[in-house]
Amino acid sequence: IANDLDVYVATSMRRRDDFRAMARDCAAIFTAPGLRRLQIRWFDPTLSAAPHHEDKGLLECLMVKCARALLYFAGESDSFGKDAEIAMALSLGKPVIILCGSDDRGAQRARFFRDLHPLSRLIDFQTGVPCGALVTQDRQVATELLERIFTNRMEYDLDHAGDGYFRLRERLTGSVIRLQTNFRQLRQTFFNYYHGNP
Repeated sequence: IANDLDVYVATSMRRRDDFRAMARDCAAIFTAPGLRRLQIRWFDPTLSAAPHHEDKGLLECLMVKCARALLYFAGESDSFGKDAEIAMALSLGKPVIILCGSDDRGAQRARFFRDLHPLSRLIDFQTGVPCGALVTQDRQVATELLERIFTNRMEYDLDHAGDGYFRLRERLTGSVIRLQTNFRQLRQTFFNYYHGNP
């Protein structure tokens, strides 16, 4: 049933309260009328278990590969596993939504992911096109983004602010999801060498 997975949910849960909060938040998102109507199939991380941690890692890699989108619940701090899952999904050209907390710490992390972290925009390994994550602090916005992704109703604005960059921004979050650099040598290198045609 791996190929039936629509959304892979990534998070780090350490304490019992983390599991409860994750179950509550996932229920709120995936039972919302728009997503319930679409019968979205999602991975519930509170039910994940494997006999060995190596197997758990392989299962998660398979689910990221098969899912159509990834929803990441950003906690108080990052973990290597979740960063790796975001990177895998972006490098496969899949939509990635990063949901940060609604408090001041969440605002700092949202700004970090949306505006500062250089690896919140990676290239699709197949096409060489830069793909960026959608970042929000609002659970309802994350729900709306998922509904828009699966109904092909995403909205974007093209931003050319005079610095030579072209940025395609998702309208609800202002997140950069496509990018063309103003660094001419880097741009030409991608055109000339990415697909092995110097």
